[in-house]
Amino acid sequence: MKKVICLIESLGSGGAERQLSGLAAMLKQQGYEIEVWTYYPQDFYLPTLKDGNVKYRYIPEAQRKSKRLSVLRKELKKANPDTVIAYLDTACMVACIIKALGAKFKLIVSERNTTQHLSRRERLKFFLYRFANYIVPNSHTQSKFIKKNFPVLADKVKCITNFVDIERFVPTQERGERTPRRILTVARVMPQKNVLGYIEAVKSVVNQGGKLRVDWYGNSTDDNYYEQCKKAVIDKNLEDIFVFHQAKSNIVDEYQNADWFCLPSFYEGFPNVVCEAMSCGLPILASDVCDNAQIVADGQNGFLFNPHNEKQIANILQKGLDISEHNIVIMGNESRKIAVEKLSSEVFINRYIDII
Repeated sequence: MKKVICLIESLGSGGAERQLSGLAAMLKQQGYEIEVWTYYPQDFYLPTLKDGNVKYRYIPEAQRKSKRLSVLRKELKKANPDTVIAYLDTACMVACIIKALGAKFKLIVSERNTTQHLSRRERLKFFLYRFANYIVPNSHTQSKFIKKNFPVLADKVKCITNFVDIERFVPTQERGERTPRRILTVARVMPQKNVLGYIEAVKSVVNQGGKLRVDWYGNSTDDNYYEQCKKAVIDKNLEDIFVFHQAKSNIVDEYQNADWFCLPSFYEGFPNVVCEAMSCGLPILASDVCDNAQIVADGQNGFLFNPHNEKQIANILQKGLDISEHNIVIMGNESRKIAVEKLSSEVFINRYIDII
């Protein structure tokens, strides 16, 4: 059976790390010889690899930028894999350079977000993608972007949207009406996620008499921004209404104990957390960006809004508060149905196996 190495910077708490860990475990189940390599020590998803009996290798010597290429090139030559699957930009770019220098493995690189502007680094990345065998965006939006702006890469592009473990992320069997309504967000605290705009919208709802509780689970990637967000909560007297929590690996119970899931991002790829929330039977409030409209049917299993319009966000939040418990259940059931039909791990792994 083929030997596959999955390369990523770390096993931190993000969506890319989550998908890669799940992919490795599924490939192991299919009989592949599989290893996951990182060069930074975060190990949030290490339990997923251990549960899947996936070999994990941490290579600290590759942390130094000046040595990263030579170290990983040497180690990949010794390991002699049939296929390398790289996730996130830096790991993808390094893998492409190693491939360009004569490595014989098949290379699959993954696009985990949607390009907002073509910086010099982005242009370099897409140039290096010429040396990959396949480019796997996790969103149809990014697939279209690559094909339009880099037609020479079009034949390499194979869109594979994220999976969700529909056997693990399941609706609660005991649901009761909550007052106030609990709105859950699971995401890193960073400008892309539009946290400050979301706080402003929540304050507007509260000022109009709306009763809600917002719980945000996720670590910070920008300490200055995180401090701004915490200060905004305090300045607007929302300490008991808008609460930040650290990321947690067992998040299912939080989904099951919420009324709505909200993701107010300015842009996304194909958000894992929306998929998980839907699989847990939650209706969704989300930005009308990127691929969100492909899984959130406005008025059926949730509502979409313009993330740049805080008044519209507030109106949608209020709409969620006004809907009856009965209709919340109906919309949540529709979310679960969509998740089962479109987001199963079986579809995801079969598409990867096709290109491996």
